[in-house]
Amino acid sequence: MKIKKLICTTLIVGSISGLTGCIGQMGLTQLAMGVNLKMVDNRYGRAGIYVVAAPVYAVTSLVDLMVINSIEFWTGTNPITRKGPAVADTPVEAWMKVNDDIDPALRSAPLKDLKVSVQSTSMEILDDDSLQLTVAYVDGSEQSIIGKRLVNNDVAFYNEGRLVAIGNNQQLLDHIVGL
Repeated sequence: MKIKKLICTTLIVGSISGLTGCIGQMGLTQLAMGVNLKMVDNRYGRAGIYVVAAPVYAVTSLVDLMVINSIEFWTGTNPITRKGPAVADTPVEAWMKVNDDIDPALRSAPLKDLKVSVQSTSMEILDDDSLQLTVAYVDGSEQSIIGKRLVNNDVAFYNEGRLVAIGNNQQLLDHIVGL
């Protein structure tokens, strides 16, 4: 049963993080790099520490990609560096021009000016093939997404009873690895 919980949690987190682009400043990893730089004053020592600390960088990178960069994407500010705009909104001479073709509301961080406070989040296993993620807000409202394993082991995600996505385990794992 614990393996099922882990797989379901991994699939849902991977699916949700895929909606955010995972592009950002990598603030936690920058913080770890800053510690590395302060430990010794020469390049060879820093390189040695970097190799030894590789597991630390793996963890900080994963946390940045899955959590912190997602917060930065949606709010426009990295919670570690406290800097903005988000990397995703950095103006550059782009190869593809799409801003003129999309709604102006979609050109910056969508939650930047949103004044919503989350009270709690929870995950509930409904049965052997489904679970529900719920976000409860301070104003008393809630929002949920339900993931249901289908007969062929694909996972269907529902919001307010409407199907929003279907993915199989390999697609979701490939997406997580590709981040």
